[in-house]
Amino acid sequence: MMSVFEYLLVIILVVATFGLCLLVLHKARRIHLMQYNLQWLLEQEKSESLYRTYQQIQSFIGLNNILHLPWPLPSLRGWAASPDFLLLLAEHVLQHKPNYIVECSSGASTVVLAQCAKLNGYGHILSLEHDAHYAERTRQQLIKQGLKDWATVIDAPLRDYEFNEQNYRWYTLNEQIKSTRTDMLVIDGPPANLGHCARYPAGPLLLPLLNENGVVFLDDANRPDEQEIIQRWINEFKKFNVHSYDCEKGAVSLIFR
Repeated sequence: MMSVFEYLLVIILVVATFGLCLLVLHKARRIHLMQYNLQWLLEQEKSESLYRTYQQIQSFIGLNNILHLPWPLPSLRGWAASPDFLLLLAEHVLQHKPNYIVECSSGASTVVLAQCAKLNGYGHILSLEHDAHYAERTRQQLIKQGLKDWATVIDAPLRDYEFNEQNYRWYTLNEQIKSTRTDMLVIDGPPANLGHCARYPAGPLLLPLLNENGVVFLDDANRPDEQEIIQRWINEFKKFNVHSYDCEKGAVSLIFR
């Protein structure tokens, strides 16, 4: 027969084994739940990514159907405007037929806007570009597409400005821009890495040039800086109706009333 000590030892071993089994089961369940959550997150991310990809393909097809360009557009990835934003611009121009359009930063958007003006038989684009090499590339694209008479790429090197005791590097404005009453502004530059709210100067420098019912389109509106810029413009000018669009990088229009 076992002694009392041996009984106690067996009981302790059984309890310890049972406790260890419970701990292993708890850990296994936690691992299972973590795997399930991770799988769910990956599926959600994959679903969102597939949706966005489909959205861009659909917008690109729509853009091609509208524009009928003789040559393909340059790449619309990376720094370039996304197809959904370009489609938004094209639809507005074709519907409202603005006369003068001023855009900050040239590229594929310049080609799209110029082609829309050509299809309308009316309007002209003035595109500010701080990079001389990129400005020339855009000019060559316009020539290749047969659009050189519908858009002017203006060399606008960055210079220092100060607004509300904050310094900015922004485009140099020539007399042509300063004296042009515009119906549409497209703001997709300068690069955000120039500093906090790098695109803010478009407000005090270009918004006063808008005609009544003129409209501003701002790309990259999902970024915190752009959201702050929009709010600052609304507070300072108080003359805009704001509309947001579900574009890849976020987009906002401000309609001057």
